[in-house]
Amino acid sequence: MNVYHKIVQHKMKSITANELMMYAKEYNVPLSQKDAETIIQMMREKTIDMFNEQARKNWIRELAQRTSPQLAKQANDFIRQFIQ
Repeated sequence: MNVYHKIVQHKMKSITANELMMYAKEYNVPLSQKDAETIIQMMREKTIDMFNEQARKNWIRELAQRTSPQLAKQANDFIRQFIQ
């Protein structure tokens, strides 16, 4: 895993719901406080390699079940911007 991957993984583990809401607003992704907290909880439950497409797809699928398919799609689009 290169340095950039490590930085992204660390940020995913340390981000707060308020920070996530700030990023969502910046990228025009509608996000409720409850959804932000759900996403944060999921990111902290287990380490997901967001650079691994299959691992990311599995995580997004679980996110869709816990929140909504629309939010999961937006989250995936948002994540993909940072990993490319």
